[in-house]
Amino acid sequence: MKNLFSIYKKDMLRPILYKTVSRLAGAACACLLWQRFLSDGRFTIWEAPCLAVGALFLAWAWVSYLRLDGIRVPFVDRNKELSTKRKAHGGTHSMADFIDEKVVSFEELSPQERAFCSLLSNLILGVPMVAIGLAAGVL
Repeated sequence: MKNLFSIYKKDMLRPILYKTVSRLAGAACACLLWQRFLSDGRFTIWEAPCLAVGALFLAWAWVSYLRLDGIRVPFVDRNKELSTKRKAHGGTHSMADFIDEKVVSFEELSPQERAFCSLLSNLILGVPMVAIGLAAGVL
């Protein structure tokens, strides 16, 4: 496995941020639904739901790490190989297309860069959620 941070480029910050925010919203909804429908009142929202969702994010990060190493997940991964070529997309005719900085969406990244963005966003969410869940369980 090569150095992970050699894959990182400056234009990948926006897709990582977007993935993290959208997954955070989904995690918050999952925790609130767990608290509302599955909780028996013994655990708070910070103990069981936060720990379970954080562990799910860490498992998802592990799958993303394995994808970076070239391992495919059957019935999930549609692409057979990780290519490094970017797709040639035209402009979306939004205001962001006309500024000087390069704006790259998640779909324009190569599969290897997508797996890296997914790995980082899952780690950004998974590690604090598991830590909060464990800390709330101990206290």
